[in-house]
Amino acid sequence: MRRGGASLVRSYPVDLVARIAALGAHAPDQRAFREGVLDALATEIAFDAAWMHAGSPRVPIETAVSRGVDRAEIAARMGEWDRWAVELGRFRDVAVANGGVATDREALPASGPARALFARAFGRRVRAAVLVHLIVRERFVGVLALLRQADLPFDAREVALLRDAMPAIAIGDALCARLDDAARVAAPVRLVCRDQRLTARQREIVEHVALGHTNAAIAAALGASPNTIRNQLAVVMKTLGAANRADVVRLAVLRPE
Repeated sequence: MRRGGASLVRSYPVDLVARIAALGAHAPDQRAFREGVLDALATEIAFDAAWMHAGSPRVPIETAVSRGVDRAEIAARMGEWDRWAVELGRFRDVAVANGGVATDREALPASGPARALFARAFGRRVRAAVLVHLIVRERFVGVLALLRQADLPFDAREVALLRDAMPAIAIGDALCARLDDAARVAAPVRLVCRDQRLTARQREIVEHVALGHTNAAIAAALGASPNTIRNQLAVVMKTLGAANRADVVRLAVLRPE
């Protein structure tokens, strides 16, 4: 068998979803499954780099598979992943509403702090990205990122293809992880704040912060002004002993919906 299960892909000359489902059933381990997924996607979608991992710093980076990615650089920045998950939470929001798939064009403005953080997270040479959030039973079990260095957005056909493939990728990855007894996470799609140190309105704000929403977005959702949200968030941070928004998410009592 070729590295990464490529021969498994070629044994099933049918559509992408069926190929990936076959990988989930026949790949000898999770790494082979993930390698096979990237091989299969490369036959349908052009990308310069790719990354597939549980998406949590609590899962060893050795479990990830990648193409064209500086793994040492990513490993050195794993301590920032929790903050990125909060501040780039718009990817998650778009993905949940869009069959698990979000492009950088949909999730981020063309410029500003979020775009700058995106460049730090994925590399300044990256000009286009699509993230597939692998969702099983309303929980995220992993993330697949496809990256391009050319300023060529992932188009509607490619997004639709990834959306159709997401369930097969998610189930296959979760199954392989379980069979391998591999380190894994299963983060809920949405969290509810049940922290009794906070008022009901403050708990609502924390829930929005956990989804990566800006003060302006929270204000629009709750019918308040951005200044009011900023002031209430400052009180929340003082109550929790949080230094920043990532700390708020880490320190507040949040539970799956």
